[in-house]
Amino acid sequence: MSSVSKTDIIDLIPISEKEISQLVGRTIKSPVRLARLRDLGLDENGFLAEHASIFEELSWDNYDVRRERLEILEEAFPGETTVLRELFPSYYLGEEAESIYSDWTNRLNDEQRNRFDQVEPWRRRSVATFVVDEDSIMREPPSGFSQAVDESDIRSLPRVFDESPDAHVENKHFQSWLRAVYDLVCEVRPEAYKLRVSAHFMSIRASHGSPGENSPEGAHEDGADYIISALVVNRINVTGGESQIIEKILPQGNKELIYHHTLQPGEFAFQSDTRDEFIHGTDLWHHVTPIRTADPALGEGWRELIGFDINVIE
Repeated sequence: MSSVSKTDIIDLIPISEKEISQLVGRTIKSPVRLARLRDLGLDENGFLAEHASIFEELSWDNYDVRRERLEILEEAFPGETTVLRELFPSYYLGEEAESIYSDWTNRLNDEQRNRFDQVEPWRRRSVATFVVDEDSIMREPPSGFSQAVDESDIRSLPRVFDESPDAHVENKHFQSWLRAVYDLVCEVRPEAYKLRVSAHFMSIRASHGSPGENSPEGAHEDGADYIISALVVNRINVTGGESQIIEKILPQGNKELIYHHTLQPGEFAFQSDTRDEFIHGTDLWHHVTPIRTADPALGEGWRELIGFDINVIE
């Protein structure tokens, strides 16, 4: 993956696909917007004050733990990967207890078993889904969350997360933001009338010697029409967490970094996601680098954000 060379200005916002096109020397057709809440006319200070303290209320995401433990087993028993993966969906979704892997965990050596047991959740999460049109914002009941990706990708499995509490989303600042998201999509896709917007509240932890993974799957698409990969609310004692926008060059399929920026509280990154090469003309992907503690003496570090998957339904 290669990067553009104008590092002295590549980190500036607000920015759109027009400025990025000038930076990389070719036309980026799919929409990109990196900006601050106040750039959209929103009460940025009010939004951050409303949401800054809510993330410690979220439940831990144990799907990450199950995935990491599978990776340890695959590393320990490379010749048994097929059967390990056959068992994984029911374990990953919480339908089967960890004892489903007892034939393998009982054969781990002391170092491997120690690594296996020390895996612990590092991401808190909740979800809320809305249908938004020009006249209304309606909240939908929770359902299993899956992403429109290849069936071989574990993100295609229907995970169930806690629903976000009413107070996190039924306040004037969040509702104004949803209206701004609707306007943003209609700006880049004028024929859109009704959207389904899923909000993912996430708190990602880094501890000394253990980074916090924002995108453990690497550069990817989420399976939505558009995404806001992050609206950052808090950065507490962390370095890293750089948002990267990547173009998959067709027909070769190689990926090139076309823009990067470390979002600060109040900043967000919006872009086209899946099928954008057919709708807009450029195949965009995204990635976020790990976070690490800025000062280990201060304890853990946290990057707290709200991500959004946005689909046009009418």
